[in-house]
Amino acid sequence: MTGIDSCFLIDLYWKDSPRHAGALALYESLASGDEQILIYHNVFNEFIHVITDARRFACPFTMREALDIRDGWSHLERVTVVYPDDMSFGRETLWLSQFGLGRNRLNDTAMAACYIQNGASRIITANGADFKLFKGLEVLGY
Repeated sequence: MTGIDSCFLIDLYWKDSPRHAGALALYESLASGDEQILIYHNVFNEFIHVITDARRFACPFTMREALDIRDGWSHLERVTVVYPDDMSFGRETLWLSQFGLGRNRLNDTAMAACYIQNGASRIITANGADFKLFKGLEVLGY
């Protein structure tokens, strides 16, 4: 199973992103396979927050467009939206302490812990350095 980071969704839908072509190629590869995809619930919130931001984009997505993308992904047969539980919360807490991570690493750490708890062995991200220290989670860049 593979988890995805919000940057992957942003790069996939923001056609002016310098990483758009790589995200699209990886998406097409995933779409042609049969691997289960996990999406941490907050990935959608981060995606919507960024892709609708007029300060970041000359032509941001509307809230309706962003919600339609979220809904489309969440209804795909091979996609499971995952949420933290007691075990992933415990793993997140341990890692924050063990690795001395600060407030800027809270969301990524919670996401990685939840993905591992739900059986993911890989994560798709443009920010590989944020996830390399979490054992058991291979980083797939694009």
